[in-house]
Amino acid sequence: MNFGIIGFGKIARKFVQAIEATEEGKIYAISSRSVSMDDPYLKEHPEVKVYKDYEELLNDPQVDAVYIALTHKFHKEWILRSLEHHVPVLSEKPLVLTSTDVDEIQEKVKKTNTLCTEALKTKFNTGYDHLKEDLKKIGNIQTIYANFCSDSLGLPKTSFLFDKEQGGALNDIGSYVLGFILGIHEEEIDKIETERKDIEGINYYFRSKIYFKDGCIATAEGAIDREMDRYAKIVGTKGEIMIPNYNKIIDYTIHWNNGTTETKSYSFKGNDMTMQIQNFMEDVENGKVQSEKHCLEDTKKILEVSEMISA
Repeated sequence: MNFGIIGFGKIARKFVQAIEATEEGKIYAISSRSVSMDDPYLKEHPEVKVYKDYEELLNDPQVDAVYIALTHKFHKEWILRSLEHHVPVLSEKPLVLTSTDVDEIQEKVKKTNTLCTEALKTKFNTGYDHLKEDLKKIGNIQTIYANFCSDSLGLPKTSFLFDKEQGGALNDIGSYVLGFILGIHEEEIDKIETERKDIEGINYYFRSKIYFKDGCIATAEGAIDREMDRYAKIVGTKGEIMIPNYNKIIDYTIHWNNGTTETKSYSFKGNDMTMQIQNFMEDVENGKVQSEKHCLEDTKKILEVSEMISA
């Protein structure tokens, strides 16, 4: 399957490594307004076509699917343009910046009968599937904790992270934290209580307690101004599960109340993006317009909760 990439920054460079471990996926073209022909990747892959204009890539009949790796605020425009061209689109997270934007994309998906998926890699890896199956081992879920905190203050102030239109912790990494919690516990939310640190319209830190109507309480924590060990913890009536680096699950440990433990390990094929690409390609080949692992309604729910936290 021939992929076109729109935007060629850090995350796109990880994508080109990931696709090498898929079945039949390859990079056919890249569209970037800043990439140089002296770029090491292009030198090593002279067969890859290069476009300076995004529209030209979408007009290329050899492009079977597109991966959008632009900064957040440009996702919506180029998702819609891709769908208008009937080109299946895998967009980096967050898919868009508001829940109403998801509605617009869903309408376009229906109109064009073309697949659109948010690249929330967490939900496409084997370790996540097994974790979901193992939840029953710890009884009824009582609490969930997940964080994604890093210190990005050393980045240039021109970085998209410090752009009021698209930056901040909640916009950038909220998808990981909230996507994990909402995927683990698919129950109705009663209320949310939040502590936030905002400076000049940019969210630097948030810690939110999400109260579900069934009594479960989840804590979501995210930051761009502090480093913390990244993990998730799920506590049930019979035990708990500790998941290091839950956004790309390789292993987790079940601790039962009787003192026994069990560690599960699941390696990646390629890197932590490979399985989402493979799953996306299978969805394209099967004529699907929604991912069963992470549909657009899942994306919308994440953004609705994010909006509650921001309110």
